[in-house]
Amino acid sequence: MKTIISLLIMLGFVATAMAQQPGGDTLDYGDHTSVTVMVKAWDALGAGEYADAVAYTEKCSELYEEEAKKMQASLSAKAPKGKEHDYWALNDVGTCYFIRGEALVKLNKNAEALAAYKVVAEEFSYAQAWDPKGWFWSPATAAKQKIIILAAKKEGDF
Repeated sequence: MKTIISLLIMLGFVATAMAQQPGGDTLDYGDHTSVTVMVKAWDALGAGEYADAVAYTEKCSELYEEEAKKMQASLSAKAPKGKEHDYWALNDVGTCYFIRGEALVKLNKNAEALAAYKVVAEEFSYAQAWDPKGWFWSPATAAKQKIIILAAKKEGDF
């Protein structure tokens, strides 16, 4: 009987710990569109919910990275003005890799952040992120600056 009670108590602790874990199945991905998941990632980053921001970006990559790679391959430069939204998967996945880098830096996971920044800089270089103030910016260009900063930080470690 003591074994059964001990087992039930342990299961209760495990279930409680799992319920408190950020990200994963506990997150609301909304309608699962790339833009919804990307916006949720930005919101989580802004709220200081860095593990959730990473989880949202991972979901965006899981669902849309293949399409984003096709869009990247179809371009030889960034999409022209007025056509940016046609490359929705590329833009959202590239932006999510940038957000992932930002969240991982906040989690003191600099090596993983560097890897995320390199993906957007090298694999999704034509991605464009919409700024609510009314213009597009380049996550790849921003990521390149972050790569320089993290590389310098890494060289400073002895």
